Amino acid sequence: MQRKNIKSVLEKISSGDFTADEEIISKYWIHQLNPKIASGYSDDELERVSNEMWIILSKEKEMQPAKVYRLWPRIVKIAAAVVLIIFGIYFFNYHPHKAAQTTNLTTQKVVPGTIGATLTLANGKKIRLADVGNGTIAQLAGIDITKTANGELIYEIKNNAGSIQEMNTLTTAKGETYMVILPDKSKVWLNAASSLTYNATNFNQGKRVVELRGEGYFEVAKDRAHPFVVKTTKQEVEVLGTHFNINSYVDEPTTITSLLEGAVKITSGQLKETLRPGEQSILKNGAMQISLADVDADIAWKNGEFIFEGQEFKSLMRTIGRWYDVIVVYDYEPENLHLGGKISKYESIQEVLDLLQGTGDVKFKIEGRRIRVIK
Repeated sequence: MQRKNIKSVLEKISSGDFTADEEIISKYWIHQLNPKIASGYSDDELERVSNEMWIILSKEKEMQPAKVYRLWPRIVKIAAAVVLIIFGIYFFNYHPHKAAQTTNLTTQKVVPGTIGATLTLANGKKIRLADVGNGTIAQLAGIDITKTANGELIYEIKNNAGSIQEMNTLTTAKGETYMVILPDKSKVWLNAASSLTYNATNFNQGKRVVELRGEGYFEVAKDRAHPFVVKTTKQEVEVLGTHFNINSYVDEPTTITSLLEGAVKITSGQLKETLRPGEQSILKNGAMQISLADVDADIAWKNGEFIFEGQEFKSLMRTIGRWYDVIVVYDYEPENLHLGGKISKYESIQEVLDLLQGTGDVKFKIEGRRIRVIK
């Protein structure tokens, strides 16, 4: 495809001026794109210029009072991957390349988070899961605890534990994430700087109660006779069998519960609400608001991504700080700034900050494990 034709079609797509079936569009791009056009650019170059292209388009197409920057248009998903590459090539050829530069004052490397956690048993023994081999790592009353090669912790009931209660706590530090399969086969993914406490030996008797600090995504095994209850510092969520996410960090002003499947009952003091799939509750200053959820953004962390969809700037930086285990210092505090964007959690922190500062409203200095926000 000639570059002038690429430009013409891109203009139609960015303006939303097309009505063809999604499958036809995707096949058209796949068959018409000449691979030779992209041969002169590396994958890193294409990804970088594509991110910058989203920033330019968002500034041209959106003017919002709250300064919400969306770094990509709403293009049909089936064609998005192909269009992304073409946009990147277009940007390289029709705009001077000025990659955003983050000032880096040290060679100390800040790396993305990884799979890891610490398991604390009822007797106080701590097991660093990264330091033990795969297989059975502990045996409780009637329970075997196994670590798998996939970085999962599995509780398996072997015998009836009777009335014995053994509370376990799984804790992730900053820069860690982990998944646990509880004795009832429910699955819980913990985000960075989070913890989950549960009765390992009598989990299926009465209510299945866990305590969450930080953020967790739950896929609860159905059991109508034994409701599943998640307690945080500000609320309780009760379910029978469902998929949902709870963000309840102590350094965040809100507790957000997002429902993907099933139904949940939320209680906070005298407040009681029931969520339906696709809804979320936002608890703040003793009040609870129910709204539509962006579930893709809410569980992006579980799927290895950052999706910042109009997120408040300081909240966004706290998210980055927890994952990369860095401290954020503000020499400049932008007011009423919300950012949007999407990037892999496993990119370098340099790439993430370059994406954010592409808006032109903020810049960053990396000083060891300290990120300084500047004008």
